[in-house]
Amino acid sequence: MHGLTLGILSAIALSTWLMPAGWVAAAVGVTVGTFGAERMHAEGYRLRVAPIGSALSVLLGYVLHAALTDSVRLAALLSPLGVLRLSESVLFALLGFGFALTVRRFSLQYRIGLGIEAAAAVLAIATSVAAHREGMIARPLSVADWFWRHGVDPVLAFLGIGVGAAVVLAGLLVRGRSARRSLASLFLVLAFGFIAALHMHGLNMGAAGAGADGSEAAEDKGRHDASGGRGYDTPKEDDGLPPAGDGPKARPAAIVVFHREVMPFSGVFYFRHAAFSQYNGVRLVEASQAGIDQDARHDFPVRDEMVPGPQATAAHRSAVAMDVALLTPHSRLFALLDPTEISPMANPEPARFVRAYHVVSNVLTGSFDQLLDRKAGDKTWPADVWAYYTEAPRDPRYRALAEHIRGELKAGYESDPLAIALAVKRYLEETSTYSFVHQYEGDDPTGDFLFSPDRKGYCVHLANALAFLVRTLGVPARVSAGYAVAAENLNGGSALLIKSGDAHAWGEIHLDGVGWVPIEVTPEKSDVQPPPFQEADLQQLLGEMARKEGRTSPQAHEGFRLGALLSQLQNGAAIVLLAFVIVLYAIKAWRLWCACWAKDAARTRLAYRSALDRLTACGWTRWTGESRERFARRASSAAPSFERLSAIHLARVFGREHARARDETSRVDACALAREVGREVSRTTPRWRWIIGCLNPFSWMATK
Repeated sequence: MHGLTLGILSAIALSTWLMPAGWVAAAVGVTVGTFGAERMHAEGYRLRVAPIGSALSVLLGYVLHAALTDSVRLAALLSPLGVLRLSESVLFALLGFGFALTVRRFSLQYRIGLGIEAAAAVLAIATSVAAHREGMIARPLSVADWFWRHGVDPVLAFLGIGVGAAVVLAGLLVRGRSARRSLASLFLVLAFGFIAALHMHGLNMGAAGAGADGSEAAEDKGRHDASGGRGYDTPKEDDGLPPAGDGPKARPAAIVVFHREVMPFSGVFYFRHAAFSQYNGVRLVEASQAGIDQDARHDFPVRDEMVPGPQATAAHRSAVAMDVALLTPHSRLFALLDPTEISPMANPEPARFVRAYHVVSNVLTGSFDQLLDRKAGDKTWPADVWAYYTEAPRDPRYRALAEHIRGELKAGYESDPLAIALAVKRYLEETSTYSFVHQYEGDDPTGDFLFSPDRKGYCVHLANALAFLVRTLGVPARVSAGYAVAAENLNGGSALLIKSGDAHAWGEIHLDGVGWVPIEVTPEKSDVQPPPFQEADLQQLLGEMARKEGRTSPQAHEGFRLGALLSQLQNGAAIVLLAFVIVLYAIKAWRLWCACWAKDAARTRLAYRSALDRLTACGWTRWTGESRERFARRASSAAPSFERLSAIHLARVFGREHARARDETSRVDACALAREVGREVSRTTPRWRWIIGCLNPFSWMATK
C-alpha cells in the first residue's frame, strides 16, 4: 500500500510535464522500487546496497534512453513518436525505481527518511495544482473546468486536495509509530500551523490597516517609501495606497464589472485610490487642508454618497456605472476617474470577495487634441487654492529645466497648459529609464532623480517630476495613485480584473471646464519587462461571480453532477449525523440491558460484557496483553463485584475444571452482578467522569 501510494503521487506530479506513457512508467518504477526496498530490508541487506542499485538503475536508464532515441531502425519500425514514448518510459521507469529504492530503504533504516518521503508526497500534490496559487482559481484548466462542469467551486476542490495531502502526509509520518506519539506529533503540527496562520493573518491585517488615518508617523514612513522604496507599483498602505500584498504582482486584487461599454482617455482605466497635492518641502503628500481633493479620498460608504467632481455635461466626459468587488483588504475604496456617486452593495460572493460597492464615474473620453487651447485650473478657485496647486521646490534647477522644455514648443503653445504638460511628458520619456535599481533618500528625492546622470526611476519619481516641472510654469498639478489597467484587457467583455501589479502612480493637471486630466509618463527605455495579461479565464470567472451568474449553464453538463451530490449531502448531513448518534446510543443501551432478556446460555457472557462497558465508560479498560483475571483484580478497586462476575464468566467459558464455579453460576444472577458493578463504579468514579462516560456514544467501542 505504501509503494502504491508513492507511485500514484509520482504519477500525479509528473503528469504535468510528461506524456502519459512517461508518467505511468515512472509510477510503476516508484511502486516497484518501494516494494524492492522493503524486501531488501526484510532480507537484511546492508543499507549501501540500495544506493548502489539506484545508481546502476539511473545509469542504465540514460544508456537505454540514448540507445533507443539514436536507433534509426527502431524509429522506422515504431515511428519517431513511438520511439520517443518508449525511450521516455524506460528512462523514467528506471529513474523512479532508483529514487524510490534509496529513499524507501533509508526511511526504513532511519526515521529521518520519512521526512524525505513526506516532502516528496507534498511536492507531488503541490505541483499538480500549483497554477491556482495567488488566487488563480481558474487554473489549472484541466482541474478547474472539470469541477465547474460538475457544479463544484474549484477552491473547495483544492481545499479537499490539501486535506487529502495532509492525510497522506500524516500516514507516511506515523507509519510504525505508537498511537500516543502519533497524536503528539499531529498536535504539534497543528499547533505550529495554527501559529503560522495567525502570524500570516496578522501581517496581512497590519498591512491593510496601517496609517489609514493619515497620521504623521504614516506620512513620514510614506515619504521614505516614495523616496527609496519600490514605488507605487507596489504601493504602501502608509500613504493610503492600495495594498500590494506579500505575494507576486499577479495576485488578483479586485474585479470591476461595467454596466455599459466605455473607452477611457488614452486607452487606460485609471482607478484613483489617493491623491498627493500638498508640498511639504520634500515631496507631495495627501492634503491636510479642508476642501482640497474631495474627489480623491473616500471611505467605504454606508449609504449613497455624491462626490464633488466634473458632471456628465462636462466636456468630453461620459457617465458609466460599475460594480467593484474586492478580493484583498483595502483601507479605503478606489474608483475610476472621476467618481460622482458611490453607494454600498451586498457582497455577491462572501466566500470569494472581501466587500463590494457601486460607483458611477464621469470618464474622460476625449483625446489630447480636443483638450488643447483650454485654460489651466478653475476660474472659481481662490488665490490660495491656486498657490496650493502650483507650489514647487525652490531649487532653481527646476525652473531652468522647465523653461528649457517650454522653449522647445512651437509658437503659440508656450502658454497652453496641456501642451506644456505633454512637452514635459515627452522630455521625461526620452531622457529617463524605468528602473528599480536606484533609491533616492535625500532631502529632495524627486530632484535627486530628475538631475541624476542616468535618470533611472519608477512611476512615483516620474509622476512627481512631471508635477513639479509643470507647477513651476504655473500649471496646477498633483500626483494620483491607485491602479492603472489597459482597456484592451477587457477582451470584449464587461469585467476587468485588477491585479496587485497594476498598482501605479501618475501625474494630473487641472483644465478649466474639464477637471483633472491624467498625464502618463512611459519612458522609452526600461529595465523592467511588463508581464503579458494571461488571466482572461479568471477575469471572466470572477466577473460572473460578481454578477451572481453561474460558471456554466445548466445544460452545459448532463448526467452525474458532483456539485448536486455534495449539496444534497450537505443538506442531509445533520439528519444523517443525528441518526448515526441515535444508532450509537441504541447499540450502547442494548449492550447494557440485553442480558436481562437473553437465554441462560448467553446471559452470563452478555452480563459480563455489560459490566465491561460500564467500566470502559469510566476509564477502566484492559491493557494490551493483560489477562482477564489480572484485569478483574485491578478493576476490583473500583467495582469489587466485577472480580466475582469475571470468575463466573470464565467458569462458563472454560468448562469442566470449573464445575464448582459453574454450580455457583446457577445460583447467582449475572445481570444483578452487572448492575451492581455499575453502581459501584459510579460511586468510586468522579462525577464529571461518570457523566461523560454516560454521554459518550462511542465508549462501548473501546471494550476489550
